[in-house]
Amino acid sequence: MSKHELLRDLRAQTGIHLLPEREFWSAPQFACGVARGIVVELLGNARTEWLLQLFKMHPEPYILWVEKESLIHPTAIYQRGVKLERIQFVHSTGDLQQPLRMALESQHYPFIVAPNQFSDIRIFQRLSLLAEKSKSTLFFLGDQKFSAAWPISLQLNIQQKENQFEIFVQRQKHGVPS
Repeated sequence: MSKHELLRDLRAQTGIHLLPEREFWSAPQFACGVARGIVVELLGNARTEWLLQLFKMHPEPYILWVEKESLIHPTAIYQRGVKLERIQFVHSTGDLQQPLRMALESQHYPFIVAPNQFSDIRIFQRLSLLAEKSKSTLFFLGDQKFSAAWPISLQLNIQQKENQFEIFVQRQKHGVPS
């Protein structure tokens, strides 16, 4: 009996089933795509451009864009082919946990974008669980270096050279679509 068959039999006897397959968003120049319901951290000089191309590839879902200060101009988003009617901008002067938690709990926004201003692992755990439950993909825009928080499932450094994205994967825990 092979190892695979043995594991299948043990799972059947104990009632343990494999986790359901994840759904994936197709992504620009990232063949394996981005899983739904995970936390993603993006770094690099082309992170916003890549993200806008991802949103353009998926024209239906709503987007929540949370900021402490206005770093992206809506005209730039519109010029890249993303309809502004899809985006809800939230400018928060305080802690970003509250608007992120409320958006994830609402299950209304498949895409949520926010700056990565957290360092406490418990915050990442909470947001990761809420993202998984709501099937929302939470994108954190980092500044200098990747967070060491283990609940972040995907970390990408995205650079743009000659109209092409160079994507370096720091961490990828969600697997690839089958």
